[in-house]
Amino acid sequence: MVRSVVLLLIIGAGLSAQTPPVAPTAEAERLESLITELTALKSQVSQSEAKIDAVLRALCEQRGSLQTKPTYNALKVTQDDSGPAEVRKPLIRCKALTSSGKRCTRSVIDGQRYCKQHALAHQK
Repeated sequence: MVRSVVLLLIIGAGLSAQTPPVAPTAEAERLESLITELTALKSQVSQSEAKIDAVLRALCEQRGSLQTKPTYNALKVTQDDSGPAEVRKPLIRCKALTSSGKRCTRSVIDGQRYCKQHALAHQK
């Protein structure tokens, strides 16, 4: 009798170890929807990365073509054969630095080191 009880316990333990616990269907459906959503997001990310790479290539090509174009100086004085050209004083740049740390691009007031804007600031 003891042998039959032990044998039944061993068989019962073996059967319970072989069958995996059954997950609730709601949880399984939620996990499936999350996997589907993640797969869709991965494909969107890869499409976005491809678009970004295409835009970067186009910008690099455009930058390269802009750097190789000849520059035109619209402020350059050209002389006509009709008469003498006006003599312009050379423009002197303002000595002040902007808030971003770059040098001011405006021309100075006659006899000073700064443009009108920065001359007011340096007087105070």
